[in-house]
Amino acid sequence: MKRWAATLTLAAATLLASAVTPAVAADATIAGITGAGVHNAYDQATFPWLVDALDSGASMLELDVWQNFLGNGRYQVSHEPWGPANNCSSATTYPALRTGSRNQSFQTCLNNIRLWHDQNPNHRPVIIKLEAKNGYDGRGGYTPARLDQMIAGALGATNILKPADIKGTYPTLDAAVRANNWPARADLNGKFMFLLITGAFEAGNPFDHYHTHLEYADYLTSLGSTNLSSAMMFPTPNGATSTDPRTGDMGGTRAQWYVTFDGDANSWYNGDTSFFTANHYLLVFADAQNVAPTIDGHNPTVQQGQDKIRQVATKGATIASSDWTNPQILTYTTPRG
Repeated sequence: MKRWAATLTLAAATLLASAVTPAVAADATIAGITGAGVHNAYDQATFPWLVDALDSGASMLELDVWQNFLGNGRYQVSHEPWGPANNCSSATTYPALRTGSRNQSFQTCLNNIRLWHDQNPNHRPVIIKLEAKNGYDGRGGYTPARLDQMIAGALGATNILKPADIKGTYPTLDAAVRANNWPARADLNGKFMFLLITGAFEAGNPFDHYHTHLEYADYLTSLGSTNLSSAMMFPTPNGATSTDPRTGDMGGTRAQWYVTFDGDANSWYNGDTSFFTANHYLLVFADAQNVAPTIDGHNPTVQQGQDKIRQVATKGATIASSDWTNPQILTYTTPRG
């Protein structure tokens, strides 16, 4: 407990002393800034409570979600499918978020996030990376629309940066992003953004080829311009590439919805990212600590962590993701490029 009290005190001090981080132009869009993300931020070994992850100041937090696995009737947050295993609290008030029982449902995790948001209405923008472990289960009613409704109902649609917000009057979301219609990061205080990636279990399932990012892209197309504002997430392909990956299954009408991308940091760093940076796409560099020279994935020095964020920023990362927990690393941002 003493260690975490000290960490939280450090987090508060870091946020108050934000001048120690590099100055970033107030009008810089979120595509022009690189920040830090936390892999599996729901893991109790990473943060005892989800509110600790939120208080850390990270630009991105990752949650793994299983949807009705084997007909269990749940949205659960865990790495493995057998049952919920996470740091979300059963508490129903903000002061109690470091008490109660953990291993809660996805709905409860969202409720924790809302309690934190209401207490910190002008918080830094937070990207929530959702790994949909086993994909949707339409036969059980676990559809893209239902997941969107859960998120909007818990957090409030106006508190979420949505595809419709970026598309605006442009003909497609892709056209809007190519025109850099992203808002300034400074204008996103109090907002969340959800990236939806296909989970490892679904990707490895030989009987499921209709992966989550494909299904969600089709769902976005089906909404049309009139109903697009009901969509809360950005479908995010997983896998670094040096060329436009939006061919084959990701081509056609689906291509217009892919403006955020996720992949292994080494693969991004050792490849050519100019296509993505020129078009203002967002890139998550997973396992950023493995980019040479490698550093500790959990507890590097502050200098090492900040240096690594700057290093991957030069190759187009908008998020450098690892298992870091030090607020002095997680609150750090630097201009991209």
